Amino acid sequence: MDGSMLDLSYLERLYKGDRSRMEQWIRMYLEVAPTYFAKLSDGLESEDPKDLAFAAHELRPQAHYLGAPRLLEVLLALEQCARTEGVPSCRPLVDELLALGRAVDTELRAWLTVG
Repeated sequence: MDGSMLDLSYLERLYKGDRSRMEQWIRMYLEVAPTYFAKLSDGLESEDPKDLAFAAHELRPQAHYLGAPRLLEVLLALEQCARTEGVPSCRPLVDELLALGRAVDTELRAWLTVG
């Protein structure tokens, strides 16, 4: 994966190599995902474990489709943490997710410009 966080081969298989359909999906992700990442920050601020678990759960399929194993791993850990340990324990996971989200966003935008 050449230092990449993503392996878009799943999307490529899903859309049978149709780059325009992949681009549509990626653009949709780039439009919708920031809302869920913002919910992570909001959940920390309001100390609402339900918000944290919900946002992590909603982002999991996208992480899978993007072939982003670390993102998926941390989302799963956060969802579990929010449900069992409480918000303060989840802060390091949220911080990592926000950084991962920015990196994924950057990588996807670069992929779109290559096309």
